[in-house]
Amino acid sequence: MTLKISCIKLIRENIRRRGWLAALTCVLLFFMMPVYSLLYISTFSDGMPRVRLYDTLIEYFPGLLNGHSIQSLMAVIAVLAAAAALTGFDYIHSREKLDFFHAFPVKRTRWFVSAYLSGLIIFLVPYTVCSVLTAAVGAAEGIMTVSLALRCAQAVFGGVLAYFVIYNACVFAVMLTGRTVTGLLASLMVLVYPSLVLSLFDALRTAFFKSFYDAGSTGSMALSDYLSPIELFASLIDQSGVGRLQISLLAAAFLMSAVLITAALLLYRIYPSEAAGTAIAFPAVSPILKVLICIPAAPFLSMLFLELMGIYEYRWLLPLSLLTAVLICALIEFVYHLDLRLLLKGWRSSLISIGGVLAVLCIFQFDLFGYDTYLPDEDRIEAVSFCPDSFAYYFSYPDTDTYSEAQLGFFVSEEYTDTLYTLMKSGIENIENGITPQNVHAGLEDFDSDSFIPAVFRCRLSGGRTVARKYVIEKSEAADAFGQLMQDQDYRKKLFPVFHLDREQVVSISLSDVYGVAEDLNLTKEQRSALLDAYEQDVLEADADTLVNSTPVGELSIGLSNHIQDTSPWPYIADTAYSGTTVSTVQVPQFYLYPEYGNTLELLRELGCTLRTEILPEDVASICLSFSSESMETGKYSELLSGLTDSAVITEYDDDSADVTVTDKDDISMILECTEPCSTGILDDGSSSPDYLDIRYSNGESFGYSFQ
Repeated sequence: MTLKISCIKLIRENIRRRGWLAALTCVLLFFMMPVYSLLYISTFSDGMPRVRLYDTLIEYFPGLLNGHSIQSLMAVIAVLAAAAALTGFDYIHSREKLDFFHAFPVKRTRWFVSAYLSGLIIFLVPYTVCSVLTAAVGAAEGIMTVSLALRCAQAVFGGVLAYFVIYNACVFAVMLTGRTVTGLLASLMVLVYPSLVLSLFDALRTAFFKSFYDAGSTGSMALSDYLSPIELFASLIDQSGVGRLQISLLAAAFLMSAVLITAALLLYRIYPSEAAGTAIAFPAVSPILKVLICIPAAPFLSMLFLELMGIYEYRWLLPLSLLTAVLICALIEFVYHLDLRLLLKGWRSSLISIGGVLAVLCIFQFDLFGYDTYLPDEDRIEAVSFCPDSFAYYFSYPDTDTYSEAQLGFFVSEEYTDTLYTLMKSGIENIENGITPQNVHAGLEDFDSDSFIPAVFRCRLSGGRTVARKYVIEKSEAADAFGQLMQDQDYRKKLFPVFHLDREQVVSISLSDVYGVAEDLNLTKEQRSALLDAYEQDVLEADADTLVNSTPVGELSIGLSNHIQDTSPWPYIADTAYSGTTVSTVQVPQFYLYPEYGNTLELLRELGCTLRTEILPEDVASICLSFSSESMETGKYSELLSGLTDSAVITEYDDDSADVTVTDKDDISMILECTEPCSTGILDDGSSSPDYLDIRYSNGESFGYSFQ
């Protein structure tokens, strides 16, 4: 006969049994939420200019309710969720308690529901009260509005849902185990396992694949945000804290919680009484768990160890991972049996685990699936982008939505797909011949690196999938391809930053010539607009050879306004001298001027700006030359050094590099005649010379550049 005890009575009794946890939850949340918020606002008010105080506080205040603005509160929520799960069902880890509870004529489902709901109530009640008190603190300080109240409500909802995810994951982990310690370890595994596996996938691709390029949020990491409880927890806190909670994230949270809690309930209903006190409640699951834990954990820990040791040579990863797999298997067996004599009891699952680690690493080591040689069928490609490393040195874009795309390259017109497709084939051939981006960046190449340049290619395929790869290509091939792309005026407008400017935000233009010192041009709004029009025309008309091989004679820097508007009704700001609008300027440099830019140069002359073409020795106070050890060993500049007077000061270093400082006008004149800046063409990545020249002018200004 089943006794129909009220579920409310069971919940009340469970909470009474865990009164210490309820008290601890109340104390922690009270001090971490309303008390901390009061102190935070007080300190915040004293430490920031009042013109920005209100808007900044409005931005950060909702995060005080769920941990987005205070990381310690986020950690407290996660810890409380794990503690509620472990203490709520700790009786199933004791044979005496389990027999006692299950001896009552009460269905197991009712025991489960009562313990589960009590864990939610222990957190939800004090969290709700503390949230109301925290909002009251904001209202007392005069910052609470209807809009802010709605954002605060969303932050609280996100905090509750984040707790819900961690709590459900830990309850499920507890049902798999028979001891509290292993329940804690299992909780950690359930929380981080999907994130561990998916992050390891990207880490192995980075380590072994020569053409891999991290194009931001990869598919595996995006998947981790929805499949990993700990990532889902962090995303819920972050998004709700800024008022941007996505429907997809809510759906993932509810779906994951439903799956975990259903699985936990089913496991509880068949939980064997003899499992109490054992490591794993279901012995058949033990070898499966060992294999699932060992295969990703061994290479992950090995890569972490190598990184902490500062070792970036991954030839040691395979033997180190196999050794780590053996140790993990032994440790898991010890946790299972707590007996050193039984470390080899599960030798079959240990062999499978070690074999799985070996198989995974061999797949990546030998590229068995052809990642580096993969090239989509041309008829599947809808668009291709091309971005050599040199673009990052040559272009400086305003802070717009296109910035992330500019880092990866802009898609070209369909008629130029063949051009870039041929270039990608060449890049794959170079990888097969050992010419890889890693070799170029590490300086390990056995080829003339000055003749090659790394470049990122993106292929947007039919169906919406995007594939990104990084290859090394010959500069001559890149120049030919770039020359063809420059025939497309639309591509030029996407590529060059001048076409991304908002003319209404342009408040200043400065000019620098061979002296390298920027001087602000005193221009009207109409003159600035006319100068940018002329520059745009020159960019559209410029020959590709000019951009690749010509040396700039000057550079424009565009100043963009950054308005901070204060419309605050907050009493701390009202009637103060700081009210109103402040304007700061953001400089966007690297608008290069070439001798072929006739329209721009002619307009500058009309405006009274003449570009100097050489530095006069009488304007220079001193020059400091920094020579690399390679230049000193090869005697690259021995003739220059031998021609200096005795007044030159030479400082040699232990690595065989040297600095030379000259102040004599004859020395300065000779150096200026014998050195010239390295080319800053559109396909130069800034690595052509390791030697540097620093000029100090008589007026106190300075200018430096790599020279050849």
